Amino acid sequence: MSFDQTLKIPGLPRQFQGKWNKKTYHVLRELGRGANGAVYLTTQGGVRRAVKVGGESIDILMEVNVLKSVQQGRDSQVGPLLCDVDDVMIDGKPCTFYAMEYLEGEQLDRYIRQSGTEWVAVMIVQLLARLDVLHRHGWVFGDLKPENVIVTKGDRQVRLIDFGGVTKLGNAVRQFTEEYDRAYWHAGDRRAEVSYDLFSAAVMMVRLFVDRQTWKSILGEPRQTVYLCDIIRNSDGLYPYRVPLLKAIHGKYASAGEMRAEMLTILRELTVAAPKQQQTRKRTSGAGGTGISGLFVASLLLLAGTLYYAWFM
Repeated sequence: MSFDQTLKIPGLPRQFQGKWNKKTYHVLRELGRGANGAVYLTTQGGVRRAVKVGGESIDILMEVNVLKSVQQGRDSQVGPLLCDVDDVMIDGKPCTFYAMEYLEGEQLDRYIRQSGTEWVAVMIVQLLARLDVLHRHGWVFGDLKPENVIVTKGDRQVRLIDFGGVTKLGNAVRQFTEEYDRAYWHAGDRRAEVSYDLFSAAVMMVRLFVDRQTWKSILGEPRQTVYLCDIIRNSDGLYPYRVPLLKAIHGKYASAGEMRAEMLTILRELTVAAPKQQQTRKRTSGAGGTGISGLFVASLLLLAGTLYYAWFM
């Protein structure tokens, strides 16, 4: 959602120093602006950092608390690492900011457009692992959408960004985007619970598979989950995952880990079956070439990283 309070967010000077920790930051450019803050790309001590400043200190400090709580051991892969928390004087007024690891990569939707829908399930499995950690620490992400998920450059790991909508379990969701919001689809309320995030994750998977025109047309319909379910059943790419997706849409999971385990089982089966099917087609047609085998080898490598994270964290 967009709020008028975005106008109250202060802009950072080109160079500034934290009031307490005395670290100096050089602002390169603004990365984005949301309901409760603006994020800037900066350098500090020759290292790139993302710095977020907001109009309300309490909102910024809540995000800091979330990042601190999940930044333990392997849990640090949930979002960017927290590097600094301080105040900066802007127009004679102290404004709280925090500096975090700058994650270089692509938004999830852009990554899928570039790499293909074959990667959607792999990325959603990773996303569910991150959400499971967040939920176990007592938080719900809330404003879950492709724009708030990044796939890092090089290792292609999913990380959550923009923690402005993160809400304590049991409270009212602080921020949401209508098309991923279960209340918008008349599928439940806006109470912060595990099932709220899992509904959004399922809708994200549908959105990432379908073309823009199909998605635009469904948003024009009366807001009912039956339209999402129809797309899932009629899509070749989504149909194999129909059971976990429909369970998530209807709020049948107790944890993100449970949904992830079922998604992962299906993904493994499809990944193992694909090269065999390809070999059968090659023998029947007499055609050569590598086809999609390279993609599935890459999928297995990426999947192995996801499995390691889940088993050893």
